[in-house]
Amino acid sequence: MEQKKALNRKKLKVILVICIVMIVTAGIGLAAYIHHVDTVTLGRKVSVYRLDVSKLTVGEAQQKISEAFQNKTITFHEDGKDVYNVSMEQLGYSLDQDILKSALETLKQERSGTFKLFASQRDYKIDYQIIRDEAQEQAALSADHFDEKDRTEPTDAHIRYSKKKQKYVLVKQVSGNQIDENRLLSYVEETLDKDFETELLTSDVKMELNEEVYRQPDIEESGEMKQKVKKLNSLLKKYRSTTVSYLFGEETQVLDSDTISSWLRIKNSGISIDKDAAADYISNMANKYNTIYVPRTFHTSLGTDVTVSDNEYGYRIDQDAELTQLLEDLKSGENVSREPVYSSSGMKRNGTDDLAGNYIEVSLDSQHLWLYKDGALVTETDIVSGAPTPERETYRGAWPIAYKASPFTLSSEEYGYAETVKYWMPFVYGQGLHDASWQSAFGGNRYKTGHGSHGCINLPEDQAALIYNTIDGGYPIIIY
Repeated sequence: MEQKKALNRKKLKVILVICIVMIVTAGIGLAAYIHHVDTVTLGRKVSVYRLDVSKLTVGEAQQKISEAFQNKTITFHEDGKDVYNVSMEQLGYSLDQDILKSALETLKQERSGTFKLFASQRDYKIDYQIIRDEAQEQAALSADHFDEKDRTEPTDAHIRYSKKKQKYVLVKQVSGNQIDENRLLSYVEETLDKDFETELLTSDVKMELNEEVYRQPDIEESGEMKQKVKKLNSLLKKYRSTTVSYLFGEETQVLDSDTISSWLRIKNSGISIDKDAAADYISNMANKYNTIYVPRTFHTSLGTDVTVSDNEYGYRIDQDAELTQLLEDLKSGENVSREPVYSSSGMKRNGTDDLAGNYIEVSLDSQHLWLYKDGALVTETDIVSGAPTPERETYRGAWPIAYKASPFTLSSEEYGYAETVKYWMPFVYGQGLHDASWQSAFGGNRYKTGHGSHGCINLPEDQAALIYNTIDGGYPIIIY
């Protein structure tokens, strides 16, 4: 019995020794394995940017990291749908292999200096450099890849005239949803640069397509455009509220706002007046109211009507100057009342009547003169006119009295005379009204019988004085 116990103890000792030897051998083997892993590979429980590279050599880790990076996917999302997917490799992105290898070797060296039986998980961030193939990136982000969706071009902010509102309005810019490849490229690069800082390898990227990548209008709403709309509407209002009343003595011709509105040429870029239409209006008005340089039909004191061809008295509208003034008036927004701009004007008018009861009338056949003022006969008198020869006859026509002078010396080298008169009132070409003390009588046929003047109208002194004191320069005289 004692012998059996001794034998059992001996066996136990042997088993114990064997177990110890096995444990020591396993420990040595484990230590050797751990040493091998920590020395030859990057080590245990190691990740780079959350990608597990445990027990991988530098080369193996380099390959795994490169593949993980290039397989990383970008998904573009728009209006609640995935519209396009592209990998980093398809995008033309890759990691610089030299920098990656160098960074992994540095990591390996940092970890190989220590020995730990039990390793804890640790994630590392290492140096890296992104290589971009710009041509491939641009091709991968071409707008053609996003053309399954109906897209609209952006529109610029602009000013337009609204027929419905009858005024100018400012239309705001609209972005539309057309892909702008340059904006998309910048957006992708900026987003990825931020993502790479923390999610270089493991997570795919989702990008939302919105106005940030859409083509933008070239012109955006501005304060300057708002001011322009305000000015245009103000000008439009003025044009539509302006009237011009042309005064022709007691007669008035009104250019109303409806006519002015019909001249407006309204475009989105601004307002203008149809100058041709305005010029036509002025031309028609001139044809109606011009009284000078046109044959003058005159009702004589003798009760007959005569037509005077040489008509150099009266009113004439300066059409160019009137157009310039009218265009300024139309911008005023006021009711303007004025005479037209004249290049020639008489003393007084009432509509087309430019005498208005104020004139001197001379009948050469009757050798008689009448003076009217404000429609009333002031005086009438016989006269002696120019002799009825081509060199000495009195001109027939209508003129203004040029001026008055008292006394005045009449002279002529051609006819060799110099006579002083008390009252001189010239009208045309050296001819005028004046007293003639050398005439013993007036009227009848004296002008035909050697007593005719050299063209002037000779008057009795008292009548010359009365006429001189009644009229002023510019007074009309009509000779027929």
